[in-house]
Amino acid sequence: MERCGGVHFEKVVNKSPVTSFIWLPSENGKPCFVSEAIRSFGYAPEDFTSGKIRYADLLHPDDVAAFSFSPGSEPKIYRISDSEGAWRWVFHRSCLIGEEEGYPEELLWNISDITYYKEADEELRKNESKLKALMKAIPAILLVIDEDGRYIDVSGSSEAALLTASSELIGKTVHESFPNEKAEELMAPLKRCVETGAPQFAAYDIDIGGNKYFQEARISLLPELVEGKRTVICVALDVTAQKELEEEILLQTGHNPIDGSSNRTHFNRAFLFSLAEAQRTGGTLAFFMIDLDHFNTVNETIGREMADLLLKGIGQRLQKVCRQDDILYRMEGVNYYLILPKPGTREDMGAVAERFLETIRGASSGYTGSFKLSATIGISVFPEDGQDAKTLLRTAEAALSAGKAEGGNCYRFAEKPAR
Repeated sequence: MERCGGVHFEKVVNKSPVTSFIWLPSENGKPCFVSEAIRSFGYAPEDFTSGKIRYADLLHPDDVAAFSFSPGSEPKIYRISDSEGAWRWVFHRSCLIGEEEGYPEELLWNISDITYYKEADEELRKNESKLKALMKAIPAILLVIDEDGRYIDVSGSSEAALLTASSELIGKTVHESFPNEKAEELMAPLKRCVETGAPQFAAYDIDIGGNKYFQEARISLLPELVEGKRTVICVALDVTAQKELEEEILLQTGHNPIDGSSNRTHFNRAFLFSLAEAQRTGGTLAFFMIDLDHFNTVNETIGREMADLLLKGIGQRLQKVCRQDDILYRMEGVNYYLILPKPGTREDMGAVAERFLETIRGASSGYTGSFKLSATIGISVFPEDGQDAKTLLRTAEAALSAGKAEGGNCYRFAEKPAR
């Protein structure tokens, strides 16, 4: 084996992680040389050179038909059994070593174990399949948008509203696709996400094809640049049906918590009724005027749409801590009015006020951005602070102003008028 397996040849080949076989036409199915790398499959070189093991017997049954001992320029990928019976994927190249004077023509094989890469590829395919199934199951649209507002990719469930229309946006920018005011509204949370790296929430409506759609979206920054630009992924969920149902219910009840004027009408009726009941029974009644502190900062931090969602969320949280007979209304701007038909002692009222303040402070959880929530509460009590609704409103507002002047984040009772 001077030609096949010379000293220098073996030293080089046996250090390689690639398994090499050399075949002579006259050896009748036995290689004349096998490198040490075959041991990674659990075999010894002499297992093959002695004829103890035939390489063809190691082939996976499904790969036998495609396998050939003949040399070819195209590499092959197939499976062979290792010594423990496990199937291993291999990448196989072969070539002829040209015949020289005194030496026969030989066939060289190089075989690399690619099982790890095949399994990783299979796992990736499974994950991609799961992701596609997940996207089909969720009626949402996945939008990839770069820092300039250009739509790079759009995908999602075929049941998701706007998927077809959104797919037509690929290659365009937000400003090219929507009127300037709407484009600025849509770009605001995207810019905050790019600048801060923090996920953003957004709620918006868009008009496409003459129809209005309501969307709620979460925007996250991708860890790597796309075509040299910072890029976000936006998961947009269509909530048009829920919005329409909500508005229909509110229309049927004649009460819209978003419409301040409608709320004021309902509040006035409830306040007058509660006051009349207190006068009739000789009882007491408390009125809380609640105003959020420095909410302009919150608007600037999370955007107008998200700030409005936050206000609704605060109202829902406050409603949960109300007692059974308490009556809560969200008014214009960042005000909430609370009527307590059975207020108890001043200590009881103070405890209610403190519970409301604590609830408002905790309402910022789940929102990104650097801001804190707090509120100031002005409290007036019937009959000592006023005998009618107008006076009780005025004295509560004066108490609120006093609390604001002290820095806010507190509650204050109305001061008794000087005698």
